[in-house]
Amino acid sequence: MKLLVVDDNAFILEVIRRMLGGEGHEIIARSTVDEAVTFLEHHSCDLVITDIVMPEKDGTKLAQYVKSKTPEIPVLAITGGIENATEDYRHLADMFADDVLVKPLNKDKLIETVNRLAGARSKVA
Repeated sequence: MKLLVVDDNAFILEVIRRMLGGEGHEIIARSTVDEAVTFLEHHSCDLVITDIVMPEKDGTKLAQYVKSKTPEIPVLAITGGIENATEDYRHLADMFADDVLVKPLNKDKLIETVNRLAGARSKVA
């Protein structure tokens, strides 16, 4: 499965690459929403994983973009602590993402969530 992973932190991108790459997934890593949108304009993917709080444009903007263009692609939002985010972020993440995980990410929970979201997509596709 091809996963687009977006986070402004290179360390987090590498952690996710190691966690999910070992499961046989192809990981496409981008560090900004604009880079992710450019990728999606020319390529497809099976799942988008995006950080919520990032500089310039936050991950909710990417989730909105994905759901407006390709609503069948699941979006998993991740955050360094949604309990510290504003209610607006929490509301937007819940509104546009298919699921939300809090960092630090638990490998088993991440794998289970990705598999569940991908399974739901395969039933729709």
